[in-house]
Amino acid sequence: MSEDRTSPAQAATMPGLRPLTVGEQGHLDSLRAHVRRSRTDVTDVADVARLVHETFTGWAGDAGAAVPEGVVAALGVVVGDLVVARAPGAHWVLRTAGPTPTPCVVSPDGEAAVLPLDDIRARWDIGVTPDWASGYVAAAAAHLAVSGLPTEDADRTPAFEVPQQRTPAPAGSLPRRTAAPAPDDTPAPSTGYRTPGDLPEPPSPATQDLGLRALEHALDAVLGGECPLVTFAMTHDGVHRVVQTFPGDSRESADRARAWVRASGAAAAVVAWEGELPGDEPGTHAVVVEASGPGRPSMVVGHRYAPAKTSGEGRARAPRPVGEPMIVGQGDPLL
Repeated sequence: MSEDRTSPAQAATMPGLRPLTVGEQGHLDSLRAHVRRSRTDVTDVADVARLVHETFTGWAGDAGAAVPEGVVAALGVVVGDLVVARAPGAHWVLRTAGPTPTPCVVSPDGEAAVLPLDDIRARWDIGVTPDWASGYVAAAAAHLAVSGLPTEDADRTPAFEVPQQRTPAPAGSLPRRTAAPAPDDTPAPSTGYRTPGDLPEPPSPATQDLGLRALEHALDAVLGGECPLVTFAMTHDGVHRVVQTFPGDSRESADRARAWVRASGAAAAVVAWEGELPGDEPGTHAVVVEASGPGRPSMVVGHRYAPAKTSGEGRARAPRPVGEPMIVGQGDPLL
């Protein structure tokens, strides 16, 4: 079997990207096997984040040690696999642009890419926090998940359509991730808004899509074990999307995310954080997303969830969504 033959994986169509060869896929598999030998659950973002942090701190504690390049690359592969698992249709390809070809993960349309091996190697130079890997997975998956969303005509001024009073397209409907109510689930109070089109000043369809996709991704993250959610912000300038995570206390980090968004000059933006929804009792868990275009009131949406319980807290259970997604209302413009 030739090492140069391309794999049957989905082909990359964008310049500077190509499908992995069978040999390159085999190399990634060998790196995955190296991590599995540590008995780490490579499908659990919290377990992988712990391994990444412990590996870094162990290396940093030995002042004379060289960077374990092979180990770092192996960790980058399993981090990238977590991104693939959380961004439907995302897949590995080889990025041939740049000084050195490197594996990367791209969106289904090939328009957005993340470079887990390069990004984790860069952290070895600047430091790895305990939650870096989980935040990276959340941000990278969000970046890939929104690629290909409909945008307004590039030659239109402003870059995004002025919001109008109209019923949104079907894509603007709230994502439904319902679960059968459990005994400790409290009914979700209604705000009176059933769809984004019911808001006094609905965002443009593109901004609605950006916000609702971010809400679905945030819920996926906490159901996948990232609890609480690592605050993230996303900006879109009409062409490129940029995602940034903000670890720390959710209220403080959400404020930092909004400040970052305001300074971006973007055409649309999203901020997502762990919070509470109207009527919630203290200790209730929810993911909250705010999205807006320049100078327009933001759309605020959220979804409650129940975190996992261990056997020491009674009957063990996996995390699950609670109720349905909720349109909270509108807030001040993010931009």
